Amino acid sequence: MGVPRQPFFSAGPSYRPRRVSPNGEIRRGGEIDWTRWLRLVERKRRLTGRNGHRQSRILPDIILQLGTLASFRLDGIEVDDATTMAALKRGVLSQGRDRNHFRSRLAMRIRNHVAILHRIERGLHRGESLKTVAVVRWYTLIASGLSITSLDEPTMSRLDQLVRRMNSPHLRLQPAIQEIARLHSQSLVDPLVPGFNGILARLLLRYHLGRCGLPPVVFHPESDGPLLADENTLLGRLLELIDESYDLLLSESPPTAAGV
Repeated sequence: MGVPRQPFFSAGPSYRPRRVSPNGEIRRGGEIDWTRWLRLVERKRRLTGRNGHRQSRILPDIILQLGTLASFRLDGIEVDDATTMAALKRGVLSQGRDRNHFRSRLAMRIRNHVAILHRIERGLHRGESLKTVAVVRWYTLIASGLSITSLDEPTMSRLDQLVRRMNSPHLRLQPAIQEIARLHSQSLVDPLVPGFNGILARLLLRYHLGRCGLPPVVFHPESDGPLLADENTLLGRLLELIDESYDLLLSESPPTAAGV
């Protein structure tokens, strides 16, 4: 019989159970067992980075689909599995082109979002630094033809400062992920842009995680929404989701989009 797995968080006085992952649970007011979490994640990171591992370079398309579906739902955009899969058919995940087929604005947003995620992954693989102009382009693509407010000078300055911090993350994993949680929660509490802010913030989150050598995370829209604007609860949830992502990358059978 194996040794029971202990949670990453010690129980606090106001413990309130939430969605439980195989490796831990969020406990309000609890303390994170950083030593255990770092040891576990570093081991899984080494496994996914081994030469010849099938996930060491290319993420499964399903992760990008799940991330898109979850991000849209978190922003209150009504989208389901069928709509997402219809928007992404005809090889969009590998080629990103389908000029002769008319699609709705929502479908174009879905396609654009997945295309941005692919671009982020390629840039991370090549070690490219993120540019503020690229973030503005993401914003335009997410809007997909909607009239959006031009970004003023203070907004551009804030985006530039945020991008600079993401391009130069902490070298040690613990302070790095603490900063990831801090910047993401701040981006939600004090929106970066006047429209589609949550979606843009989660694209930036993906880049920031990748810049620290971490995989993408897929939030659960039905339960995670209230956690994201609070730095402490977001941090705990990120630790669980990062661990789940590594388990997915190391598994042989990724889930379907219906699992969101």
